[in-house]
Amino acid sequence: MTDPRIAAIPDVHGHAKGEHRPFTEERPLAYSARMLFLWFYHACRRASPRFLMVADHANYLTFEDPGAVATVRRALKLAQAGDLIGAAETAGVDAAHASVVSDGLRRGMRFAIGAEMDNDPRARPDAQNIVDALRPDGIIRSVHFVPIHHPEKGADWPWAFDSEEFSDLYETVSTETLWELYTAKLFDDLEKLPTHIAGHFYVPATLGRWPVQKTLEQYEDRLLDICHQQGIAVEVNTRFLYRDHPEERKKKYLEANARLIRKAKARGVGLGIGSDAHSPKDQGNAFDVVLGLLDDAHVNELVFPVAGRLARVALRATREHLEAQAQAGRQPAAPGSSITGYGRAELGLPEEAEPAGAHREGGRATRESGPKKRAADSARTSKRPTVSTPPAASTSRRSAESTSSATKAKAARLAKPAAPEKKKLVRPPAPPAPPAIPKAKKPVVKPPPPAKKAPAVKSVVAKKTAKKSAVVKKVVKKASSKTVVRKKPAAKAAAPRRPAKPKRPTAGPAKKSVKKKKPAAKRR
Repeated sequence: MTDPRIAAIPDVHGHAKGEHRPFTEERPLAYSARMLFLWFYHACRRASPRFLMVADHANYLTFEDPGAVATVRRALKLAQAGDLIGAAETAGVDAAHASVVSDGLRRGMRFAIGAEMDNDPRARPDAQNIVDALRPDGIIRSVHFVPIHHPEKGADWPWAFDSEEFSDLYETVSTETLWELYTAKLFDDLEKLPTHIAGHFYVPATLGRWPVQKTLEQYEDRLLDICHQQGIAVEVNTRFLYRDHPEERKKKYLEANARLIRKAKARGVGLGIGSDAHSPKDQGNAFDVVLGLLDDAHVNELVFPVAGRLARVALRATREHLEAQAQAGRQPAAPGSSITGYGRAELGLPEEAEPAGAHREGGRATRESGPKKRAADSARTSKRPTVSTPPAASTSRRSAESTSSATKAKAARLAKPAAPEKKKLVRPPAPPAPPAIPKAKKPVVKPPPPAKKAPAVKSVVAKKTAKKSAVVKKVVKKASSKTVVRKKPAAKAAAPRRPAKPKRPTAGPAKKSVKKKKPAAKRR
């Protein structure tokens, strides 16, 4: 590898679940954290490609895949942080594998996990739910089947047109019909389904079936129009270049891709390079050939899916890139896959230490800057009158601009004294307070003294308590004279009504008092 730009070309298309098998033997195959980690390990061992995304077919999806993807993302973050033992235990690999991946991540290599969504009839009906649970960095949209009228199976039979197993059906279906069915399905999916990259557009020509040149270019123009409208990138697939195909077919394939690259650049459509590798040894294969096509078209930027968006990767740093990087001041990229979800505390990593004096300097800068207010403009007209009074001295650390704006705002508030007076005139006068005369007259009313009922009772008990009642009357008279002035003392004067409680020698009088109520009941 002589040109360092070859390693910088992102590989957006790879399959970690292995090579294709015969059509009837292919079954769903579950991801494992070890499988994905070792897929990235081989790229780190070669230090190429620096940007790598794995995207397996929809018919291989299983419910175990989301869990394995989450586990390997955690392992990649541990490897990026330098925790080799934790990364090895999480991914189920050796510490030597974790060490190689950790070195690659620290050198700037980045890995993504996506999916290639096609119209394979063997895929699960809920395949899209599994893809959503994967939280893919990118989705490659492709077509591998077209509905045809099979001579034995009947109408609408899904034909795997790029497989050698069903090549005999080319005698029934013409090349023009194949491309017409293929493009109709692909264009409809690109317009309606979520897509980041349109995968291997020339896949119907795998077995050498090319339409007429004029018709082919019309299909290319239609593809680029849809991609430009939807914000989709176009893939340049290199699998055809390193597989066993005649040189004439490879030459025509390169001519078609070179034309597509030139058209994509002219229309502002992003380009993605994919090896379509089904084995680690094919990662980034034939990228040196594609680099020549990119140089001929003067293409320097390629796309790489990151967290559901298409990031730009420059093959050669230009002055524009360096100036943009200096102005933006971008933060270092997150380790491993860009989709986050774990904090440093969850990963068992120490918190990032702030540089000494950073907090103090930041607080001082905040105090010196003062409150953010609109800058004063001498030409600006305002309804509020301004007062030409000299600003008062201030001890706060404010800038000249903030001090001037604060002084003007304070002067405008002082120059508005008439506003509260108008509000007071509108309010009705408060009603006069009621006189306090009735309150003084209320306590004059004397309640009937309860002691007068005692002489009306003609009994032996009344004669014995006559002396006691006389004493009670004197106390009541003194209390009543005091109640003429205030009501509250009158309530307290009723307390001496119970002087007999401490003087009761026995419980005899209490029993007699109960008996005196009986004649009262008889009279009624």
